[in-house]
Amino acid sequence: MQNEFIYLKKEFPTLFKDIVLQHKAVNKVLTFCDDENQYLLFTGMFSEVNNRKGIADELETYFVNFLIEKYKCKAFARAAAYVLEDQTSFIGYDFKSIDDDRWSQQNIFHVDDEGKVTDVADDFSNSSDKNNICPIVNSYFEGIDFPKDTKEFLTNLYEQVKPSFQIVKLKK
Repeated sequence: MQNEFIYLKKEFPTLFKDIVLQHKAVNKVLTFCDDENQYLLFTGMFSEVNNRKGIADELETYFVNFLIEKYKCKAFARAAAYVLEDQTSFIGYDFKSIDDDRWSQQNIFHVDDEGKVTDVADDFSNSSDKNNICPIVNSYFEGIDFPKDTKEFLTNLYEQVKPSFQIVKLKK
């Protein structure tokens, strides 16, 4: 099991919970780390750089695999909000490593009458033992051989979103 995978699994939910409570909203985020930093990319900004299209599943697969190759990532994670039919709201955290280690967990969150997040439960009742990992995360670490035009598109996209990365020093 990769150290990066263990680190993300341990630290990312707490970091993301703090961000959610600060902004009172759950925004989808992709995250990974190198030897010194953890990088967070909030995907809401993709509509600004991708012809107002946001980040569809196929683009997420391509872009994550592009970042994995560029940063030589050993582990990657994502967090997103989900609402079930019974109106249960939860943050789905999904993790995958280069060694195909996988983990997912769900932390319930609550909102006020205006839809602003007021609380995120620290404990999680569901985990990889009980729920499947998000299907798109299964496409991470595919080692895609990008055609030249796709590689150019992804490089251009990366240059546009790179300034939006939030960078956090790793806890050692």
